[in-house]
Amino acid sequence: MQIYMIEPDMTMECTTQAEPFAHTVKAKLESYASVNCVNSFNINMYEGEINENSFIILFNDKSDRKMSENIQNFLNTAKKKKSSIFPIALQKETRMPAEKIAEYQSYDVYEQLRCRNLEDTYLSSIAEDCVRKIISRTMPMLYSNSGLIFVSHRRLDGEEITANLCDRIKQQSKQSNVFRDIINVQVGEAAQNVIDKAMENSDAFLFIHTEKSAESVWIQKELKYALLKSIPVVWIRIENADISKLRIKPAENPNLEYHFSDFESEERLVKITDEILQTVFEAIMRRNREVFVYLNSIKSLFGDRIKEIQKTNLIYEVTVPRKNYQYPQRDIVQYFQLYGRTPLQTDIDNYKEIIRKKGTAYDSALILNNSYVERKNYDPIIGESWARFYDNWSRYLKGQGKEENMEIIISGAFPDGDEICKQSLTDALIIFASAVIRDGYCLTFGSHPTFQEIFFEVAKEAETNDSKQKLKMYISKWFEDQYTDQKEHFKMHANLIETQKKGSVEKSLSDMRKKMIQRRKEVAALICLGGKIKEDKSQEGIREEIRLAQEAKIPVFVAGTVGGCSSVVAAENKASGWKELNEAPWELNRMFMEDLDYFCIVRQLLDYLDR
Repeated sequence: MQIYMIEPDMTMECTTQAEPFAHTVKAKLESYASVNCVNSFNINMYEGEINENSFIILFNDKSDRKMSENIQNFLNTAKKKKSSIFPIALQKETRMPAEKIAEYQSYDVYEQLRCRNLEDTYLSSIAEDCVRKIISRTMPMLYSNSGLIFVSHRRLDGEEITANLCDRIKQQSKQSNVFRDIINVQVGEAAQNVIDKAMENSDAFLFIHTEKSAESVWIQKELKYALLKSIPVVWIRIENADISKLRIKPAENPNLEYHFSDFESEERLVKITDEILQTVFEAIMRRNREVFVYLNSIKSLFGDRIKEIQKTNLIYEVTVPRKNYQYPQRDIVQYFQLYGRTPLQTDIDNYKEIIRKKGTAYDSALILNNSYVERKNYDPIIGESWARFYDNWSRYLKGQGKEENMEIIISGAFPDGDEICKQSLTDALIIFASAVIRDGYCLTFGSHPTFQEIFFEVAKEAETNDSKQKLKMYISKWFEDQYTDQKEHFKMHANLIETQKKGSVEKSLSDMRKKMIQRRKEVAALICLGGKIKEDKSQEGIREEIRLAQEAKIPVFVAGTVGGCSSVVAAENKASGWKELNEAPWELNRMFMEDLDYFCIVRQLLDYLDR
């Protein structure tokens, strides 16, 4: 959808408040979409461009005196073309839009300030809320104001602050739904079933990390599920709760940190809530833009067999000849719709109506979303994960993947940087691991407290006969005192290989890495993601692993866009075409270094290795 913002002086006499508000809205919006600023010089040109996919933003005034003929013509055209119109009212007196667009509901800045008990000095905070509303309208498949936020907390020491926060979220966001077990699980209900259902339908996961959180197996289970299903996680640490006690961590460090006392002040709580809502929004948008990544991969898979039905709603049709039948028959016809966010019942009903109008000459209609744990039935629509949809069609069009029991080693560690961005490393690891296992390879990795649990779950959900045989986990006995209690747990989920304890932790880790990597007949490739950058490069674990792979003539692939040491190594090897790392095509290595399309990257890698 194309966004047009009419500059405030085109519709207002006094623009003192409107100009900084408009500047903030425009700056925030441009992180997600292009914004055209409409003024007296270009208004006629833009009027010729607007259509039903246009979104018009303008500011209300106390009267229509400023409404020039050019503006009136522009709005008339917008209405005729069925464009979306979004009036903004900065004062209580300007809630009613101009007569030309009187039927449109205004975004009420005054009301947003009132429900927060804030003065005009906080207009920038309201501008961020306004942006979220606009995104909900312009990118409906990616974000919804009414999406569900799942709040995970420990009642023993987090109940009071969580209750205060959830109440404020409902008041300030108006439309957001918040799930908190003590409120949303009714007396007599099977609590875990309700919680599992809420998790499945969540657009964001809010983790309230208090000191006793680490003791809860339920919180760890919820965190693991959220990470596995790429539900955006916002990690909020309270009173410097001990991070080292967490078995599962969504990132290396929290997104936000507060004290218990911060939640006692109403004014402070208002600001905290806005901070959290904005962080949740950014996390959702970062994750949900992956929709276009998968869409590009799907388009590449089908080529000219795919047709766009509705651009804004991301509905497509694929037509594929049937295989393995001796007599003539019609092509397979399938519709699918892509979602970043969780589809609502209204979304499903609208999709059903679109499909109904297409008639009966189709085989199936799907909704694709990355959070689906298993196939869903919306009769007659099927809910499916992006990855399974792609894999099923890939096998149909190209044949089965790897049959030999070769291994691919994945090495990953959090780099330094922004905590929301660090989640892209976790996302990449999950995407890579899932594709590797589904393609028939054994996934091999060194123990990492967060990633090992995620890999266990990925293997279980990869629809293989024996998930344990698809994982090989190396660990040094130097850490035996730390993992003795977990050894049986590890053995239950993976083939556990313990390497000998050496004279120091460094020597022990080096021995483990050598045993894991230098097996040329068993290892097809080493994939490196992230890792800490250190002054002494010899202390960087990823560089040691790469050296060991090079000695064994095992191809190495390093991801650049997740940050950290792997990004530096990728850049260092660019000039030579990455020839010291592998013999793969230049374009594949470029994708590893520069692209954010992890799904497409790993599919290209597997196609290369499977030749």
